Amino acid sequence: MALGRRLRDAAFIVVVCVALDQLTKEWALNRLGDGSTIDVLPTLEFDLAFNSGFSFSTGSGNGNLVGLLVIGLCGFIAFQIWHETRPGRVWLYAVILGGALGNLLDRIFRADDGILSGEVVDFIDVTWYAVFNVADMFVVVGCVVFVIVEVVHSRRLMKAEAAADTPDDTAEEPAVS
Repeated sequence: MALGRRLRDAAFIVVVCVALDQLTKEWALNRLGDGSTIDVLPTLEFDLAFNSGFSFSTGSGNGNLVGLLVIGLCGFIAFQIWHETRPGRVWLYAVILGGALGNLLDRIFRADDGILSGEVVDFIDVTWYAVFNVADMFVVVGCVVFVIVEVVHSRRLMKAEAAADTPDDTAEEPAVS
């Protein structure tokens, strides 16, 4: 895949992911900002929360550190997109980058006490697990699919190498004298 197309595809995916994340967060702030909740399923509700930590509300209180880590991660993913030639990997990197940027924007633009001090808007509440947002879903699903794709690809390569190392049974046996 040519560099221009790769970057264009990645940019489109990142913009769509960030837009979906920010639109859903804006909806949550407007609809749930008064403290109300929306029951979706018996263990799933929309409930507004703010998170200064990592995905799924872990590491609260470490917003600046998390923000710096996310900036580094975004740089690493952008580097990978720039150098990756396989379209599927580019798309998965872009989904992960879109999710990371969605939450980074919250840290920057919702900050009251320094540039990375803002809290991430979370609203998808799996009552027995965690509260998260669409950006978290992009990061997690992108990473899980990436791992699955890599495992399948690795297994295919190992099978191909094993087949190449196995002598061909259909070849004629040399005549014994």
